[in-house]
Amino acid sequence: MSWKYTDDYYKNYTRETWDECAEKYLPLMKQLIPYHKAVVDITKPRPGENILDVCTGPGEPAMTMASMVAPDGHVTGVDLSSKMVEMATKSSERRGLKNVKFVVMDAEQLDLPSNSFDLAISCFGFQIVTEPENAAKEILRVLKPGGRAGFTVWSQGERVPMLDVIVAPMMEYAEPDETGYLPTPYELGGPGELATMLEKRGFTNTHEARITGTSHANNVDEYLNMVLEGSPIGHSLSEENQDTQRKVIEKAKQNISKYYTSEQGVKIPAECIILSTTKPKH
Repeated sequence: MSWKYTDDYYKNYTRETWDECAEKYLPLMKQLIPYHKAVVDITKPRPGENILDVCTGPGEPAMTMASMVAPDGHVTGVDLSSKMVEMATKSSERRGLKNVKFVVMDAEQLDLPSNSFDLAISCFGFQIVTEPENAAKEILRVLKPGGRAGFTVWSQGERVPMLDVIVAPMMEYAEPDETGYLPTPYELGGPGELATMLEKRGFTNTHEARITGTSHANNVDEYLNMVLEGSPIGHSLSEENQDTQRKVIEKAKQNISKYYTSEQGVKIPAECIILSTTKPKH
């Protein structure tokens, strides 16, 4: 059966699947802490700054930065998923953070004033939004002249075994749309790809680096379930027929087992592109 990729279809799918897996995303989010720390380190939030976290998910690193810019600074976290925003809001309330708020908002249509933020970040958001070019344009608009921005995206498939142990078997059976297009988690992951896109949208002084982190689980099944239940990957797989699901899971387990030892459990690396850039002052 042929299908056609459309922006509306993908945006609705993104919203619905992240709402669906939000509660089970937290174990997966813990694996991203080193990458979150890296983008905070390169952008250096300062006390008193106004900061935007685009595609904030359950609220990190927005809440970490809120503590760094207190008492006079403020952080706004936005996400397409209302469930993620609800979780982030509750988490910030439990932590007693008064200078952070979370809002349901489309990254491509930020309902925020122009020239109002000192710093904007997005951790792995540009590989989820429907049109990252539009999100980049909006982030540039809401930044103050001279404002800073930081982004992370996954590198290319073979450099991201953390995801590719499952994504690669799925891609073997996935059906492209009628134009031959097939979405992957690795958009913008090629050398210089993200930097070029941002510079074309008007950003300047762009610096791109690569860092490698490691995801952990006690055993193969725990790792597989963490990724399938905590991300839309699991929903995508559930849409396949039973035989395809069985084959994908079997191959995924074989892939994950290569990273398992009885002493350390599962440890799988993943390379991420981390990029800092600025909005021109004039």
